[in-house]
Amino acid sequence: MALKQSIDALVVGAGPVGLAAALTLVRDGHRRIEIIDEAERRTGLSYALALQPATLAVLDGLGVVTPLLARGNRIERVALYEGAARRAELELGALDRRHPFVLVVPQNELEDALISALADEGVHVRWRHRLRHLEEVRGAPTACVVDRLDAESSGYAVANVGGVVAKTFELEVPWVLGADGHDSLVRRQLGIELGAVAPAGTVAVFEIEGEPLPSSPAAREARRELRLTFSGGLRSVWWPLPGSRTRLGFELPADQVATAERSKSRLPSIVPWLADTLDDRRVHELVAGRLPWHAAPTGRLMWSVAVSFERALAESFGRGAVWLAGDAAHLAFPFGVQSMNQGILEARELATRGGRFVAGAAGLDELETYGSERWAHWRALLAPPDTPAPAAGASSGDPWLAEHGRGIVEALPVAADDAEQLLHGVAAERGESRRSSTSG
Repeated sequence: MALKQSIDALVVGAGPVGLAAALTLVRDGHRRIEIIDEAERRTGLSYALALQPATLAVLDGLGVVTPLLARGNRIERVALYEGAARRAELELGALDRRHPFVLVVPQNELEDALISALADEGVHVRWRHRLRHLEEVRGAPTACVVDRLDAESSGYAVANVGGVVAKTFELEVPWVLGADGHDSLVRRQLGIELGAVAPAGTVAVFEIEGEPLPSSPAAREARRELRLTFSGGLRSVWWPLPGSRTRLGFELPADQVATAERSKSRLPSIVPWLADTLDDRRVHELVAGRLPWHAAPTGRLMWSVAVSFERALAESFGRGAVWLAGDAAHLAFPFGVQSMNQGILEARELATRGGRFVAGAAGLDELETYGSERWAHWRALLAPPDTPAPAAGASSGDPWLAEHGRGIVEALPVAADDAEQLLHGVAAERGESRRSSTSG
């Protein structure tokens, strides 16, 4: 089936961010949209695995949260450790949210839910379609050239990465959203640079299957808890996944990665020589040294990887009628799963404003204002981990929280305002405890 020649919007990228934007447009009555993606099909393995409370609210509004709730594991508490010492508990139930928890669910299941909802509306992803050229003119339709790719030659002798061009489409589109990842073609067509704003970080990730299923109430309760541990200035995270799987992430020291022959492409990127060392012996070493509260893993190591993540921000979120969301505009350290979750929030807001622009109900100034606000938000969010974090610093009155404040905020799987609420809650509890002990 060919691309429609007259459409209201073009969404480039069919990950969670692009799909959420497309579904927002459809729910707002814009059905003449196209979604293109260079890939052959949706994602498989992905680091992104958790949906924050604010993201669940967006997905609920789009009508896709119910099937995800049935398949995911709910995280209701974040426990903070220093070595073996349990320093604080952050109760997500204290958040003023309809879904006050983090939902751990594989990215492919999220994408399936969004794709299914779009299909019910008659909108389908155009897999193996790639944006070749984009020419944006302020306030006027955007000229786009899109290639449909075939894995094998179909008579056209034009070779391309990932296939050969089977057909080319020329479109005039009033509004374009680039949700096409860290190496975004849309961003590059706009000439917008993605630059590092803080040092990159490297994480060793292990997924283990077959850990004993909890048999006691206390053990079952532990599966509702995310554990973030500080040890020697490095962070480690323990994620209980649905079923009997567990994912462990260990922040690695910079000098351990400095000699790697790293790819020159934009991060995130796999560090091959380091990944080769991440076997059963290594995960046992890391658990014993960095997670002393955790028993030695007994399950089967399913996979492991070492990935470097750049803390990076685009020069802008777009201009005119062409805008960026998700990894196309920013890259973050992965522990808080911020880039994807914030990207879904961005997709909802950009698609709402873009739809208003297409309908003639708003001007480009609405989009430009949004872009400026989001850029400032991300500039603050991507501050180096050792810079003070007000929400967890002086207001807490707790030296340990003050020392680790920025590292906590960056790694919490909640939106920034929710993180502030949780940490202020801990501060209030600590203050009340100190007053009680003093009066006693």
